Amino acid sequence: MTLHVHTVDHPLAQQALGQIRNRDTPSPMFRAAVATLTRQLVYAATADLPTVASTIQTPFGEAEAHTVEAPIAPIAILRSGAAMLETAIDTLPDGQAGHFGVYHDKRVGATVEYYLKLPDAVADSRVLLLDPAIGTGKTAIATISRLQEFGVTDISFLTLIASTVGLDLIAEHAPDVRVFAVAVGDEAGPNGYLRPGMGDFGDRYYGSK
Repeated sequence: MTLHVHTVDHPLAQQALGQIRNRDTPSPMFRAAVATLTRQLVYAATADLPTVASTIQTPFGEAEAHTVEAPIAPIAILRSGAAMLETAIDTLPDGQAGHFGVYHDKRVGATVEYYLKLPDAVADSRVLLLDPAIGTGKTAIATISRLQEFGVTDISFLTLIASTVGLDLIAEHAPDVRVFAVAVGDEAGPNGYLRPGMGDFGDRYYGSK
């Protein structure tokens, strides 16, 4: 199956990508770069939304304005996806956010869900799944499958860096999902980290070890 993968190649996005990849980037600059990339991903993933035209009054006369009325739900895959959620909410002030806690347990070879909080109208929304990286793709598939159980059909996966193997898995199991990434083609290592990747995202974003 063919997967829709949109790569954000704006010069400022590519500059920010270099900052998050660089091991010498301090946490404050790392966080600022993540915010820049998240905002561009949100714009790309919502570029085709329909708008409703209306007439408004400016201080000097009438003008036409356009409003997005379709519901949008940014949903963070915890914990790292939470780092992208704040910027997504700032960009989509009318959006209703959600959180999904899931991880892949290597000991049992399965994904484990530990938290789920979704907006009431999630089935009617364009869902923007937020996760900084797509590695093996197993967590992504588990999240997508869970959302589909709630009737969600319009899913866009927003990520900073995606591996080829992860994208192939999504294409196999969820070809209708659209993926928006800043970089694709990294290798998913045996420890779950991408190569060349960006290191441990959570440690670098929060400045912790």
